[in-house]
Amino acid sequence: MAAPLAAVWSHFIFNILLQIFDGLLTYHVLADGVPEANPLVRSAIAQWGSPWGLLYWKIVACALLGFIFALRHRRRSLAIKALALTAAVYAYVFIAGLSIVVLKF
Repeated sequence: MAAPLAAVWSHFIFNILLQIFDGLLTYHVLADGVPEANPLVRSAIAQWGSPWGLLYWKIVACALLGFIFALRHRRRSLAIKALALTAAVYAYVFIAGLSIVVLKF
């Protein structure tokens, strides 16, 4: 029983860390003049500026991750699969963005 709970926690923490690193990388890339590809984030950045627009959407993403995490009591396997899927998508986006930044230098 403890092992699956630890798996949910580790997936959740990993997703939160990915959100933080993705936000920092996006802010760095935006500072270099690269436009944001996501139209929702781009709209928030146009209205509130880079730091606040990014922070808003990262808080929304973390809240949604929190809702998935809250499912752990009723649907543990579904929560683990959902957190693993979101981690895979954000890890891919983060690695792709990081490689572009590294190749630029």
